[in-house]
Amino acid sequence: MNRRNRRALALACLSVLAVGVVAVGQEAILTFSLDEAQITVPQSGEAIVMLRIENVSVYQGDDIEPILEIEGIALRAEPQEIETLQPFDVATIALRLSATDQVPLGTSSHVLSILYSYCIGELCFQLSEEIPLALTVGPPSEVSVELPVVLPVEPRSLFWFRLGGLGLGILLLVAAIVARRAFSVTWLLYAVLILFVLGGLAYGVVLNQHEQAQGIGAVLCTSCVGIEEAQHGDPELTSAGIAAIEGIEREIELLVFYAEWCHACPFAKAMVEEAAMHSPRITFRLLDVEKEPDLAERSGVIRSGRTVVPAILRVDTGEVVFGVEDLERRLVDILKGEA
Repeated sequence: MNRRNRRALALACLSVLAVGVVAVGQEAILTFSLDEAQITVPQSGEAIVMLRIENVSVYQGDDIEPILEIEGIALRAEPQEIETLQPFDVATIALRLSATDQVPLGTSSHVLSILYSYCIGELCFQLSEEIPLALTVGPPSEVSVELPVVLPVEPRSLFWFRLGGLGLGILLLVAAIVARRAFSVTWLLYAVLILFVLGGLAYGVVLNQHEQAQGIGAVLCTSCVGIEEAQHGDPELTSAGIAAIEGIEREIELLVFYAEWCHACPFAKAMVEEAAMHSPRITFRLLDVEKEPDLAERSGVIRSGRTVVPAILRVDTGEVVFGVEDLERRLVDILKGEA
């Protein structure tokens, strides 16, 4: 594959992925269900309900934490938090609910919140999903509850189907590469690559999992074309970028929203710090979205319980830059913009 064809194929794959990221970004990648529709907790006692979590995407779910806020009811999760849930994996959490003797008897409706995050390339998202919970507080009971065995589960019925499809695709790809080297049949390699990508996309669409479709395309493009995920080191401004920043004539304040679970946030923070070093008119504040949720929501960083970081906000114009791709150019653009 010559350089021009390789570049063209890479651009085509990246275009598909860009559309997929826009469609998938901020959408739920995990599904949640309780093994009991209604839970009964005795006064001064406890009850256990199992929370099932399934990752239906090709993205890794991180820091999955159940939260329940009911006066007089305490929640203890075992494990307290699932640090990572790999694509297509299933896990369970035991929720141990305990009630004080002051909680009134009766049934009430509540919501169980589950907080988690995931990243797609340079952008990281945090979501809060809610599950309806019917809770009945009963009279005190001397019957103790035992914690069931909590084991992660792999959906085997789909696992072998996916494995077989992937194996067939790899065989076709190897055959195409051999044919290209032995007989100089270049078109066959292109045909197999295109068929492989389209097959993965169609598979995801049939299962109503566009996240899976987009992710399969990402894996194929990365493996076959040689595109590597961008690794961001210390930012280095170009001479043109430095000149533009030094030419700023008005006072500008930037808010840099970040999170501990965001992989690309250190690069965004370092880029803003670098820009501020070249202009005394630029000031900035680093804001943890976990500690400043109200300000993040007013700034458009948190919308409907979904968080997107890194995000750089110019205070006087309200312009926001998300992510770190081509960050220098986009940062200079909002710095040069008129208030």
